[in-house]
Amino acid sequence: MEKICLDFEATLDFLRGDPGIIEKLKYYADREEICITSFTFMHLLESVKKPEVISAFVNSITVLGFDAKAARVASDICEELSNSGDVHKRMESIMTAAICISNNAFLFSRTPSKFDGIKVLRKV
Repeated sequence: MEKICLDFEATLDFLRGDPGIIEKLKYYADREEICITSFTFMHLLESVKKPEVISAFVNSITVLGFDAKAARVASDICEELSNSGDVHKRMESIMTAAICISNNAFLFSRTPSKFDGIKVLRKV
């Protein structure tokens, strides 16, 4: 079973009831493990004013954390992207990608361009 990790925008769209996201996640939910990163969880806590919705959602999925393995991957990504000059502006995307890579998860993003240049990141 593969892991599908939703970024913040995709998660928020799902919680808002976006039909396109719901259909795609129905497809994956039967076959794959749905995940979010600890950063997405933090943003949900900041953004969604219905804690019961967040609790119900988070209890039904896996939350992947930023650990030592992800930190090493993030460092490698920063080094790889250092010539682009905008590493610090993209740090959250880099850390999200590192969590996905270190957990062998595919990223499901509504804005895949935020992850451009991160070569080993697998996206759906």
